[in-house]
Amino acid sequence: MIFKAEGMENKNLIPEIKRSRGYFIYDTKGARYLDFYQDSGRAILGHRMEGITRVVKSTVARGLTAAYPSIYTNRIERVLNLLLPDVAEFRVFRNLERALAAISAAEGCNVSIDSFIDFPTNKSNFGIWRPFLNTSINWLGFKYFIPLLPFPGDFGPVVLAVNKLNTTLAASDNLSPMICDMMVKSISSLIRHIKNDNCIDGSEIESPLWDRIGPYLRFKMEEDEYSVLFKKALKYSILLPPESSSPGIIPCNYEPGQIKEFMKMIGLVESKLSWSGLRPCSAMHPHLPANESYRKSEAMRNDLSNQGSNYGC
Repeated sequence: MIFKAEGMENKNLIPEIKRSRGYFIYDTKGARYLDFYQDSGRAILGHRMEGITRVVKSTVARGLTAAYPSIYTNRIERVLNLLLPDVAEFRVFRNLERALAAISAAEGCNVSIDSFIDFPTNKSNFGIWRPFLNTSINWLGFKYFIPLLPFPGDFGPVVLAVNKLNTTLAASDNLSPMICDMMVKSISSLIRHIKNDNCIDGSEIESPLWDRIGPYLRFKMEEDEYSVLFKKALKYSILLPPESSSPGIIPCNYEPGQIKEFMKMIGLVESKLSWSGLRPCSAMHPHLPANESYRKSEAMRNDLSNQGSNYGC
């Protein structure tokens, strides 16, 4: 995931991390943060995913690190068929740039990541699939879609799901067997989580400041307002995404007490919104209905900035 310009300032405020476990990250001073960012979804199953260390040790011990042709890419495609059984075929590329270049060559036109619709409400040529979304979207109606899959680190391959056999689309890249095995382990873990459905539903994390879609929080704030919320959330030991255009992700497991004070602060902001006479503004987020988005408000920003005095921050 590439940070957009509006998120760079907030990204620089993320504390220096010493270690992480589950949905918690710990900074060099020992402070603990509940992670609602989850590395843009790559850590949606938590940090330090079970079994990954064993996979890395096994493949490295066998010398399987070079990206030579091997049977391992096929293993990714087989486990993807278990996750998304109705898809015609998959391609696995080293990175996003390689995937987009392959689509552009096959389609005869330039296809950028902006062409892919996140949280689509209708079928389209290009879409982004996210786990744990119980929607009625027919993904077979998309020509291509990119599943956002859990993977430790930012060096994971990009999967492209293709709903119609395409002989003009480039073949999958050769990948390191170590990367392939990590990917197979991650997808297998995701399949188990989806099957077991043992995550907290997050129903208490509701607010007019966002739309909750499954475990995802789609923020309805302009960037300067969101930046204030991001900074305030850090004071309540909550890490939100650096930019408002990226969804927050409710951790699969947490204790309600871990977000209690944060939600109190959010409640005060809601109260401010209810009497400040804010008018809806669909231009802020054109994908949302007008009554689900709020106009930029100086009162809202002031209220966020003053929350520290209410809770000893």
